[in-house]
Amino acid sequence: MFRELAAKTLCLLLAVTMTVVPTMNTAMAGVISTDEAFASEARESRIDEVQRLLSEDHVRSTLIRYGVDPEIASGRVAALTDAELMTLAARLDELPTGGTGVVEVVGIVTIVLIVLELLDVTDIFKSF
Repeated sequence: MFRELAAKTLCLLLAVTMTVVPTMNTAMAGVISTDEAFASEARESRIDEVQRLLSEDHVRSTLIRYGVDPEIASGRVAALTDAELMTLAARLDELPTGGTGVVEVVGIVTIVLIVLELLDVTDIFKSF
């Protein structure tokens, strides 16, 4: 009796598994426009540019001095909206081409800190 019940249960489980599992792994594909492809590529390049600047030693030390973990700041860059990324990228484009000076680094760090504050990641400006 137990074997019969176990065999029926196993068959039922196998039948459900064979019908449900293949439908769970279906991939959805669609066609995107050229504008969407360029927008996605532009977003990725902006994120890469900000990540590159955040990985510089003087920027990292400034973030640490303000009490912000550089890894958290770097992780939050990907969560920025397109408008925030465009604003940040526009500010970065204003920097001199020879490199970043002290004023520019402070400006970049301030922008990053404001974005982190708006995203409720840090409480830096409550202490002022």
